[in-house]
Amino acid sequence: MSEENFFVNKFLFFQEKNQNDYFYNALVYIFEHNKNGALGVVMNKIIPISEEKIFKSLNIKTAKDQKHILNGGPVDINKLFVIHNQAEEKESLCVEKGLNLTSSIDVLKSIGQGKFNDQYKLALGYCGWDAGQLDYEVSKNSWLILDIDPLVVFERDPKDLVKEISGQVGYDIDKIQNSEIITKH
Repeated sequence: MSEENFFVNKFLFFQEKNQNDYFYNALVYIFEHNKNGALGVVMNKIIPISEEKIFKSLNIKTAKDQKHILNGGPVDINKLFVIHNQAEEKESLCVEKGLNLTSSIDVLKSIGQGKFNDQYKLALGYCGWDAGQLDYEVSKNSWLILDIDPLVVFERDPKDLVKEISGQVGYDIDKIQNSEIITKH
């Protein structure tokens, strides 16, 4: 691929319908994509662990326990990431007009103390692709590329994201196979 950062700030929806595939029905937000590979986080799959338990394991006191923890992907599954929209956060991978990603302990402490805004998600792990790997998968129609306002992740429960995005694009993205669009009626 000649255009660097082509899929940055886009959602990718996995189109393969093998229920045994890790990415089955996964909606991934791409934070980085260049000649060296790509990095994203699954935004619609949660794991059965509480925010309180995560913070406790990091020795961070927290006043609330209300957020789902995302199953961010199969890479670095024991590392906690914060997805947020505070552009001024200096320790973050920032996407212009998009979401930001960090694993900063200072940001996590800020969240635990209630000093961080409510627009954040926590994820364990991330998705990573080697150079050319994501481009190849997209060329084989494994992924549907969606250009949607990324702030939707803060407005909807993770399990409702596919339905919400389907409504925004005008077709059921979970019904697509091999690039065949099924229009909503």
